[in-house]
Order: sequence, then C-alpha cells, then structure tokens
Amino acid sequence: MKRSILLSITLLSLTACSDGQTGKACLGEDNYTLVEGLGDQCKAGDAIATKYPSYFCDFNYAVAYSDYNAAMCIYSGKKKVERIEG
Repeated sequence: MKRSILLSITLLSLTACSDGQTGKACLGEDNYTLVEGLGDQCKAGDAIATKYPSYFCDFNYAVAYSDYNAAMCIYSGKKKVERIEG
C-alpha cells in the first residue's frame, strides 16, 4: 500500500505545468511522510500527503484520498491560521 501512495505522489509530481506547480513531491526520509511532520521544507506547488487537506491543500487542483485516511494534493504554501495556533 505504501508503494501505491508513493506511485500516486510520484505520478502527480511528474506533471509538468507552468501554472504554479513545482513538479516535485515533498517527501520525508522514508518517502511517504505526511507534510505535518516535515516542518517548512515543502514549498508552494509541491505534491504532498496530508491528513488535513483543508489546512494545507490548494483546492484549484484535485485532491486524492488514500486508504490511510490521508489526502494527496498540491501544497498551497501556507498553513491556515487556526492550524498554526492550534
């Protein structure tokens, strides 16, 4: 199952776009870490995995959900204020 998530993120990251996407997947050392554990290493336009898409995802792009109750999406580059303070 980890492979299917990695494959999905990789395919998403290979999409070459000139509309703000970086074309890179933001992954941790184990190659499947959720963005919540990566600190500030992800940049706007990166493909990420998160359990909290409403706080991290750019909804101008599709959001895909995995069997691990996590979403794969394009990172907005910002965290919602309530997420930072909470």
